Amino acid sequence: MVLNKEKQIYYRSFNEYKDSKNPKTMEKVVALALLESLHKRLAYLRGDAIITLADHAKTMKKSIHAFSNAARRQTIPAFREKGVWKIGVGIPAK
Repeated sequence: MVLNKEKQIYYRSFNEYKDSKNPKTMEKVVALALLESLHKRLAYLRGDAIITLADHAKTMKKSIHAFSNAARRQTIPAFREKGVWKIGVGIPAK
């Protein structure tokens, strides 16, 4: 799913491919979207407790900015729901 604020990058990747036959940006956009979707589905399938990334950062005593950047890069298993970054933690949901 491509959010409104990410559409410029998405469309730019199409134009880049069309103009120069360079698929790198498009590959990155699609790969990040797939990873985010996978992280969300796995968290729910495992029955993890789903918390906001901000709450997770507080619990871990880390910067929310660091976690947000990691989420955008998909180097942590975070995902968005209604525009809010969330993460599944290994505690089963009640």
